[in-house]
Formats: sequence, structure tokens, C-alpha cells
Amino acid sequence: MRPDWDAELKYILEGTGEKIPVRVMCDLYVEDVKSKKRFAFEIKAPLPNSDQTKVSKEKILKLYAMEPRMVDEAYYALPYNPYGKKEAYAWSFPARWFNMKKDASVLIGDEFWDKLGGPGTYESFVATVNEIGKEYKDRIYREFLGIEPPSLGDTF
Repeated sequence: MRPDWDAELKYILEGTGEKIPVRVMCDLYVEDVKSKKRFAFEIKAPLPNSDQTKVSKEKILKLYAMEPRMVDEAYYALPYNPYGKKEAYAWSFPARWFNMKKDASVLIGDEFWDKLGGPGTYESFVATVNEIGKEYKDRIYREFLGIEPPSLGDTF
């Protein structure tokens, strides 16, 4: 069976049964003070393994199933896309759990940053990373994105 976010979420939301106490810790929780919306993000490196992805999907579905609901929207987010555009994302492991190219719950690269800070946030982030110098740029790649920096001369 292939992942189908809309059908799976619908199934979870329509479900009945015994309530079970649960606590979910997400990687990032954000409140939009203007819209009063609450967002949760499970953030993974651009090439996550299947087990990480499964756990993240379970967390996201639990967030949507909570009563009262603690977030308005929850996402599986990759802050960087080594394949360029979302349509080209080809790492197979998370595809077992999400349709990485089509699921509304998946944000990759610019979608994630723009969701956090509005349109243009990703471009601003990239420009800032390129401006702050090689030392910090390499740390961001290794410590935050979990990948080796590109060769000299390449840009973020």
C-alpha cells in the first residue's frame, strides 16, 4: 500500500475508541501571533532513514488526533532538498511513509522556511548563510542539515 496522507488523516480523525493519554514532543512548535495558529514540525535531515520517518509520522498523526487538539497544522519537514525541487526528491526511505512529492504534510526546503517566516524566507536564509562565511556555513551544513558542505565555489 502506498502512503496517502489525506486518506490516512481522514481515517484517524473519524476513528472512535478508547481515549489513551499520550504526550508528543515535536522538534519545533511555532505560534503565529497574528493568525493565532499553532504549528508543529518534525524536522529531519534531507536523507532520513525509514525508522525516523515512521516515528515522525506517528507523532504527527497523534497531534491531529488529540482532544483537545494542541496544534492546527503539523508537518514532516526537511530544511534542505539535495535534489533541488520537491518534484525531484528521490530518497526512497521516507517514501515508505509519505508521498514526499505530493503530501500536504511534507515540507521540503523552501516550503519549510517559507512556512516559518513567510514568502522569501528561504532565499533570505540562503543569502545570509552565504554572507556569514565558510566557518559558519560548514557548521550549518554538518550540525543542522546533517550533510557535508559542497565543494568550494558552490553556493548553498
